[in-house]
Amino acid sequence: MITLYNMPLALNCYKVRLLLSLLKVPHAKHPVDLLTGDHQTPDYLALNPFGQVPILTDGPLVLRDSQAILIWLARKFGGDQWMPTNPDDEALVNAWLSAAAFELRLGPYDARLAKHFPWLCINADTVVAQSARALGLFEQRLTGREWIALDHPTVADVAAYPAIAQAGDGDVSLDPYPAVRAWAARMQALPGFVSLLD
Repeated sequence: MITLYNMPLALNCYKVRLLLSLLKVPHAKHPVDLLTGDHQTPDYLALNPFGQVPILTDGPLVLRDSQAILIWLARKFGGDQWMPTNPDDEALVNAWLSAAAFELRLGPYDARLAKHFPWLCINADTVVAQSARALGLFEQRLTGREWIALDHPTVADVAAYPAIAQAGDGDVSLDPYPAVRAWAARMQALPGFVSLLD
């Protein structure tokens, strides 16, 4: 049985839960409370020495890092639609996975941390400018197209959605980004979509 070590409010956990739901993959959730230090116990660090969430296990397989988990899930359960094997398409998806992990992390993801968990945010002085930059790049990419990387949803869309959808938690408005808002609505209409607290 696949088990997700999960903190519900953690966006990196949410992106994994979202893909698990979109792919209809049966799984169990193991709660991890970062505020009480569950991620620093010897048992947890034996699974993930980085002390981060999420972790996904499948029998003896232990995976850490949400992007790596998304790729594994897509390859195992989603086929080419979610993570293509064609080198050109795969490179496009990987490029936008990187943008989700870097530009969105420095922008709306960190804006949310700065507001709610300031001790976790190392980027608090630049989150407004970084959010505008990141969302501007995604707005440009999504103008005239439906999905971020290819002509259908992929793990790049799943990876980007949590930070963008929860941007308001960090007082980052999506009002100036109509293409991003339209894309978010398309994500929410996908069969199997779940919200942050589902």
